[in-house]
Amino acid sequence: MEKNLRNQESAVKKSISIFTEWDNIAGSVADAFRMDKEDREWLQNKNLAKLIASIPYLAECEDPGRTAITHLGAYILSIRIKTVANCQPTDDVDLFRRLEMINNFIGGDQAIIQKGMSLIALNMIADYARDIEEDRMFGKYNPVDSGAFDYEHEKNQLEAIITSVKCREMDEIMSMDASVRGVWER
Repeated sequence: MEKNLRNQESAVKKSISIFTEWDNIAGSVADAFRMDKEDREWLQNKNLAKLIASIPYLAECEDPGRTAITHLGAYILSIRIKTVANCQPTDDVDLFRRLEMINNFIGGDQAIIQKGMSLIALNMIADYARDIEEDRMFGKYNPVDSGAFDYEHEKNQLEAIITSVKCREMDEIMSMDASVRGVWER
């Protein structure tokens, strides 16, 4: 009973810290990127961005704030500098290859980190699957279209990881269904 109470207290602390810190984190990153009002609102309301920033808090990593802003900055750069950040055939070695810059944590609950990163990867691969026709039209490399990643297989594997790890606070930020429906950028 005492262990269960400690787990509940820890969960409350984790959810309070990310939900209270999100405004500070999003505001600081928006300031650093000199975002206008529209971009600030986008960032503040983007569940994927909030998920990226929440993982180090929910996993109780060391220096969660530093990790959150670093990962959020890398995410924003991936959107703004497409010529470098767009998927390339070199990313075909592993589904998580493109996510390496936001997959660095000091300590923390590895299961929570894996759940969060799997939600992000699910969002990314679902976006690839949705964008096949558009990417063909613009000559943009798409690893689902090329056959490098089997969408259904990867989706099933990611969903198995996501459902195997319980974290109500993370599910409140981005559910598995929202991850599949969400877009990487806007």
